[in-house]
Amino acid sequence: DYRFSGKSLLLPLQNSGDFETWKMKKNAIQILEMIELPRKYCRFYFMTLRGCERAKCWFWHVPEQGDEKVCMTILRTYITIKESGLLKRAVQIFVKYYREVTPGVYFASEVLNDLLVSLLKKCLLHEVFQILNVTVQISTLVAVDVLLKVFEHVASLDIRDAVPTLISTFCKLVGAGMVLESAHFDCIIKFLHQLKVSRQELNTVLNIKSRRFQERHFEKNWVFDFNLAVAEIQHCKEKKDWAKLGALFVNARTGCEHFDDLQKLSLCIAEILTKDSETDRPEVPFCDFADAVAKNSQHNEADRIFTGRIGISIMYSYHKVLQWIKGRKVLDKLHELQIHFTVLKGLIGAEKLASRCQIVNKAAEIYLKTGSLDGATRVLRESEWITNTTLWPCDKIDILSRHNLLCTLMHKYLRKSLYRQALEVLQNLPGFQNHSDTADVSQYSCLFNKLISACFESKNLGVSSSAVDFMLSKNIAIDFLLLRQLITALGRSSLWSKARTYYKSALSLGCYPPPLQGNLYHKLLTIPSYLSEVEMLLAIEIFLVSNASDIQSPMATSQALQIILKRCAHQTVQNSSDYQAAVERLIQAARLSDPKLFLKHMTMNVNMEEVYSLELTSALKWLQENMKWAGKVWLFQ
Repeated sequence: DYRFSGKSLLLPLQNSGDFETWKMKKNAIQILEMIELPRKYCRFYFMTLRGCERAKCWFWHVPEQGDEKVCMTILRTYITIKESGLLKRAVQIFVKYYREVTPGVYFASEVLNDLLVSLLKKCLLHEVFQILNVTVQISTLVAVDVLLKVFEHVASLDIRDAVPTLISTFCKLVGAGMVLESAHFDCIIKFLHQLKVSRQELNTVLNIKSRRFQERHFEKNWVFDFNLAVAEIQHCKEKKDWAKLGALFVNARTGCEHFDDLQKLSLCIAEILTKDSETDRPEVPFCDFADAVAKNSQHNEADRIFTGRIGISIMYSYHKVLQWIKGRKVLDKLHELQIHFTVLKGLIGAEKLASRCQIVNKAAEIYLKTGSLDGATRVLRESEWITNTTLWPCDKIDILSRHNLLCTLMHKYLRKSLYRQALEVLQNLPGFQNHSDTADVSQYSCLFNKLISACFESKNLGVSSSAVDFMLSKNIAIDFLLLRQLITALGRSSLWSKARTYYKSALSLGCYPPPLQGNLYHKLLTIPSYLSEVEMLLAIEIFLVSNASDIQSPMATSQALQIILKRCAHQTVQNSSDYQAAVERLIQAARLSDPKLFLKHMTMNVNMEEVYSLELTSALKWLQENMKWAGKVWLFQ
């Protein structure tokens, strides 16, 4: 785009086709420039044909909750331009925004319908299904004519692969409340015959048609009476007939013509069910109610959303009075009915305004209090471990609660020796998510090191290696002793490639003293006596590679490659048992090598430290067999 690339669009090309393309692009750019965009949004993403090409953009690519008017304006603009790339971007914006936000006062149905029609004209069928699935989730239906256009499009182009998705989406739309007349069903069936669909797929539509007209007949013979419905609700409350209350709600939702009346009934039912938290009875009314709603609603999406929202409110009420078992039953029922409550809000009380992070925290805490680690982790996974995002903002208290919750969960997994699950929890602490809060991840060093230590005690090298990899990638401080233990354990398990990788990282982190750091282009190697035989061998490998040119030279002198085994401060001459053990480890390191290296004892220096020479022939043989990979591994600055 000329405003950002510096290129001029003043001179059109000579070819007529190119001229038309140039003219369309120029017109599109002029239209895009007219968008009034708040400063926090990315102008490249929203106001150019090319979009944002930054690897990491500091500006927003999704309208914020409350900016629905901006969202609608952008969608209208893209639809007007009719360019395929912009239409795809419109789908991304719509899906990301309305997956998190309920349609508000600025939502325009005609924009939704126009977008779908524009996508069909560009044969962007996958994007059409994306939009339709989101409309079901937000209980916002498209025009019936648009749905028929989708069927017509698939049939006219004979896209048989799209039939399963088409019928599945159709069922969801009907379940969400889309009203179809007999003529509409006839059109759909005609298109399905044209596509030569299977008998089973055709029966799916025919069964829906039959069921819908049975419901219509019932509705014509049943007049909704608000006062009678309220009286029935009170009767169910007195009799504690929660299953009947669920059936009553579904009937009221079907027959109620005024949204305000339905809202009042819903709130009334929610208050009745939540007040059970004030009693000591063992039963949970919500479970019978939810089963009845699911049984009578025939998978209506609006009913599922209502059940999920009321479930959140009831969970909060049980959490408030510490009735963990009852709260657990509510959550288990939502899971059984496959209602993903982590993307919903509560129906009444403070939980209507609660952040997604807080709702997930409460649910996970209930599972923890009832001893279900799997349940707590499942809820966190379903929420994708999200804490704070632009669409789901939360405060610092929620972040702190999540931190404490995950720390508790991690320690419980450690006590059960479930190290892989413990690592997953640590990797999702606040601060690690892409669009998360700004928590300082360096504070987690102690937790990760504790996990690695526990893995060593159980000889679990897989998880400890994964934990170290994650810590290195996030620049989290690793306990040097644990890192050295991992290198040694990997070498002793013949996992040399991994051991060498971590040894290089340890050198760059300053885990070893200066004589072992960098390239050693000299013929004297000082090895601290506290190293394990694995670490000693890796130090010798670097020593050999660093001096490879001298060792392999035809003019190689008789000057020996020397190794000094340096004493530690506590290893006095009088108490030399530790030092003698180090001597044995050095000899073992030479034998571990493939091919073997031969060390010859030369002398003891003034510091009473053993001095060895590395036999030149064995060193040359080692380089001949290993230099191809060793040069790639160890030749680093």
